[in-house]
Amino acid sequence: MKMSSRDVRKQVSKPFQVPHSLLVYFRSELYKAISFVMVAFVGLFAFFDLIAEVDRLSLPGTSWFYYFIAVLLGLPARVYEIAPIAALIGSIYALVQLAASSELTAMRAAGLSTTSMLKMLVRIAAGVVVITVLFGEGVAPLAERAAVPMRAKALGYEVDRDFRSGYWMRDTYSAPDAESRVRFVNFDSFNKDGELLKLEYYELDPESRIRAWVRAESAKFDPDSGDWELRNVLLQRYFDEAVNNPDAARAGLTIQASEFESLDTMRWTSNLSPELLTGLFVRPDRMSAWQLYNYSKFLSSNLQATDNIDLAFAKKIMYPFAILIIMMISLPFAYLHFRSGSVSVKVFAGIMIGVGFHLVNNLFSHLSMVASFPPFVSAALPSLLGFVVGMGALWWVSQPAPWRTLNVLRNR
Repeated sequence: MKMSSRDVRKQVSKPFQVPHSLLVYFRSELYKAISFVMVAFVGLFAFFDLIAEVDRLSLPGTSWFYYFIAVLLGLPARVYEIAPIAALIGSIYALVQLAASSELTAMRAAGLSTTSMLKMLVRIAAGVVVITVLFGEGVAPLAERAAVPMRAKALGYEVDRDFRSGYWMRDTYSAPDAESRVRFVNFDSFNKDGELLKLEYYELDPESRIRAWVRAESAKFDPDSGDWELRNVLLQRYFDEAVNNPDAARAGLTIQASEFESLDTMRWTSNLSPELLTGLFVRPDRMSAWQLYNYSKFLSSNLQATDNIDLAFAKKIMYPFAILIIMMISLPFAYLHFRSGSVSVKVFAGIMIGVGFHLVNNLFSHLSMVASFPPFVSAALPSLLGFVVGMGALWWVSQPAPWRTLNVLRNR
């Protein structure tokens, strides 16, 4: 049966449908290359972390075993940090290998367009994004929180303090049937068991008059009740007393102090929680977006600066899009052909692009802190710039012969 010219045109103009087997094949090749690069980089950084404290671990009271466990607990955070670079280099390597074996050429000859390849790469990149988010929002924060006391135990010291007087935090607490109170909390350190040591706080009323002073040897959080249990407590309360002495300069109120009370244990209700305190010991970029949001909300409610926390939160939100865009940047490399050394040249170019993207991202982060840019603007601009450059490069290399247009113009 002969086909009419109209049927032929309809058949030719019909868009190419990517077979499921082709998608599975591409996904397998890219995932294998990305996994290989990821394992190599994570192993390299783990080795650097392991030898970073060699001098300190040679001292008495330290333990290589606990430090090795702390390094292992830090691997999920390394996976999250290295994901964009590994995705870029792995994608470039896999696509270059397919191009070198003429598989991509055969697929394009069969009707696989640039748009179809881009859509297929986006679908594959979505899986990388999901895995990265799971590590960054679930596994890495839990592992990093467990690594902090483990690292302290390995090196034979409590968690380092920022100041000689310890850590200071502002806590605003409102009881259901009482006026709000502001507490200035100080504690010396945070031990391997998750306890606050040598805790002390001053409680003030809304008029900034002192109402209580508490000192405790340690404080342990009770997850069931949501309160802290203070041990070996020394408590002193303050109250107002009217002054009506005619010999006094003026009548009014004076603050009187009660006798010191010694208590074995005491329940302390506070907005502070181990999750919020994690921000004191864990870098913001290794906290989850939910932890950053709560920590920023807590600092804002206590009139404290949140610039670095808001920036880290914005970068967490934009991180999945950055991974998606950086894998799209790898597609133009599949269209470039060199006579020799193609794989090594393209992989090296991919490494340089990844390093450049990382530097631009850090540059905009510092500009956000110096020039007071909105956090989401600073976090989104590097990804937006990478998307524009990547799509421009993809359009250029996908043309039949871009330089021929220049020759035509030159000969006129």
